[in-house]
This record gives sequence, C-alpha cells and structure tokens, in this order.
Amino acid sequence: MKLTKGASEATQKYMVDGIRYVCENFKERAPGTHSERAAQKYLKGELEQWADKVEMEDFTLHPGAFMGWIPVAGVIGIISVIFYWLTYQHIVNNSVLAIIATILVLLSLACLVIEFLMYREFVDFLFPKKTSRNVMARRAPKGEVKRRIIFGGHTDAANEWTYSLHGGLKSLAPVMGGSIGGLIAISIFDVVWLVYSLVSNGTYESKFWLVAGIIQLILVPFFIAICFFINWKVIVDGANDNLTADFIAMGVLKEMADNDIRFENTEVCALLAGSEEAGLRGSVAYAKAHKDDLSDVETIFIAMDTMREIEQLQIYTQGCTGTQKNSNAVAEVIYEAGVNCGIEMKETDIYPGAIDAEGFSRYGLLASGFCGVNHDPKTYYHTRLDTPDNMSEECINLSLDICIEAAKLYDEKGGLNAFRAEGAKRFKKGHNN
Repeated sequence: MKLTKGASEATQKYMVDGIRYVCENFKERAPGTHSERAAQKYLKGELEQWADKVEMEDFTLHPGAFMGWIPVAGVIGIISVIFYWLTYQHIVNNSVLAIIATILVLLSLACLVIEFLMYREFVDFLFPKKTSRNVMARRAPKGEVKRRIIFGGHTDAANEWTYSLHGGLKSLAPVMGGSIGGLIAISIFDVVWLVYSLVSNGTYESKFWLVAGIIQLILVPFFIAICFFINWKVIVDGANDNLTADFIAMGVLKEMADNDIRFENTEVCALLAGSEEAGLRGSVAYAKAHKDDLSDVETIFIAMDTMREIEQLQIYTQGCTGTQKNSNAVAEVIYEAGVNCGIEMKETDIYPGAIDAEGFSRYGLLASGFCGVNHDPKTYYHTRLDTPDNMSEECINLSLDICIEAAKLYDEKGGLNAFRAEGAKRFKKGHNN
C-alpha cells in the first residue's frame, strides 16, 4: 500500500480539533513555562499512538534575552540623548557621559545584530534561566534505516506585539524603522561625540552639534515607542504560530499509521521544538545535542511556521535575516512536492526573522522549510487574534499533503542526490548542499 496525495478527513479533523484543544487547555505557552512543558508532554502522548519511539528532552535557556533587551535599548537611547544635551549645555564639562553613552549604545546595537538579527546568544546570561523541552517522534521503516526525513514546528507561543495588533505593518514599520535607524544613528553620533570630547576642550560652537542634538531629540519618540513593542502581560494562543506546523508534522505520522504505511528504508519523524519564540533555542539545542546521531544516515529537516495563507506559501532557503543559509536540495524536495500537490511555491526574499530550519543548518545539518505567513504582518500575527477561530483549514490540509508528498518523493528517489542539481539551479540564493 502506498501513501496517496490528500490526507483523510479523519486526520484533517484531528489537526484542527487538536489545535483547539491545546489552545484551550495549555494557555500562555511562553518559552520555558510550565504550560509549554505540559503541552509538550501531552503531544508526546499523542505521538506515541503512531510512532515507534518518542523522545522528550529538557534543555535550559534564558528566554527573556531574545526580546528583553529591546525596552532596555529604548531607555538607553533616551539616556544617551539626555547625556548629550547635559554636555552640550555645559552642565557637565567632561567626557564621562560621552564614554558611558557610547558604551551602552554600542552594546544595544550589538544586541540588535547578534540577538535579534542573527538569533545568537549574547546577553542571555543576564536573564533568568528556565527549562523548555523538545519532542521527537520516529516511525521506523520496514528494513534498515538508510535515510531520515523530519517534519517540524514549535509548540511555544509568543508575547503579543503591541503594534502588530494596533495597525499591523502601518504601525510596525515606523516604530521598528525609526527605533532601529535611530539606534544606528545614535551609535555613529556617539562615537563621533566621544572622539571629539576626548580631543577637544569640550566646546560645541559649531552648528553641527546643535543640529545633531535636535535630530537626537526627534528620535526620542521612537525610543519611547519601542519600549512598548512587546506586551509582556499577554501571551497569545499561537494557533497559527505555530501549532499548525506541530499538528501537520504529527498528521504525517498519523496518516502513515492509519494506513499501515512504512517505507522500505526511510525513517519518518516529527520534531516539536520548544522555545522558537525565544530565538530558535529549541531547534538549536536539539541540533547541537544530536548532530552526531542525526549524521548516522542522510537526514533532512523540513520546518514549517504559521501555516495560515495559501497564497503566501513560500520556501525558506535562508533565514536569520539572511545570515544563515539553508539547503537548496531540501528546498527542491519541498518545491517538487508542492508542484505535485498543485502549488508552485517561490523562494522567499530576505526577511527579518527565522524558522527552526536555521537551527539545524547552523550545525551543518540539511534543512529548509516552508511557511504560510505574510511578510506584511496581518493583525493576527503575534497577537491575541491568533486563535483557533482564525485558522485556515484549507492551508493546513494542503501543507499536510505537501509534507506527505515530500516524504514519498524523498523515499522513492532514494535520498537527496536526486534533488541536488535541480535545487542548485532553482534556489540560487540559498546555500548549495
């Protein structure tokens, strides 16, 4: 018996009902919370119905670091402006304030680049440590394992983005653009200011210094606004982002089990990562811990995130704001599976974000992904509107069909070699694995 395109109505219903159940019974699943861990334990039990082996592993992290530096940076920007004007007005007549402001602003800029754009740890040790967990389910082939395909999403949910709820991109763009641009401008100016204060006698007679000070004052509202970028009191349901991907990955194993399907030599897996919203910490932790045992045979990872809008289904060959490349060949698997299911997905452009595939790619593992999220964020993205009532069953079902088809193609063609050449041609921006 072979897997056929189009999941059963039972699996389709299970995914939607399952997402609703998790949202209702495991609320506030922020990274490293009891609710997140409890949800993972529940999903582990569900996966045990269809998998031969289900592993649940805890890992530690500092979830506040990924976004927690943002309001601090906003305050630092304001302090820097105040320090400058204290010096410009000769209320303080030495270079101490320039030194302090420059150091703090440059540290904030480093947080922007390392934590937010590159998804790397930088100031994590300054934030409280918590425990999250990953769940990995494996369905063995009939014979020897010669290759492995993993489908994955993440179980945690985000804190609400204030400006995503109130205006979407119309609010997000000016606040983020003004604050990020302002931080860069302040960083450059503070370095100039520091050098000048160290080599001069502290006179600011040139109009340059007045104009620079006025420009800094104009940036203050953006620094104030970014302090309220995250609503720390609200944790969203995360129905779309990203329980959709979790249940699609689980749906692959359910379909195989319900139809008594096992490939000859391909192991099929589902990875439900924790703490993606804290900067990919779950997928990074899993890839780091299992790099060697995942390299026993050819292994590919297909990550998904926010499977909400069919017209926005795209393939992600790069992430972490373009600083991490994913596998072209794995992208080709996704592309061919999509075509066979009636949709031709394009490669996404560089965007300020990441998916769990980059956690694997960072450690040299073969990964790529596809998502159904609009890069012009809709008001449900990272807000209280991301509920089970705001899902697209059509997009979830199609995404499941694509995953099932990808597993079938990967097995039938005997691994990734059959996809490498075409992937290298089609996805020129991605890394050529």
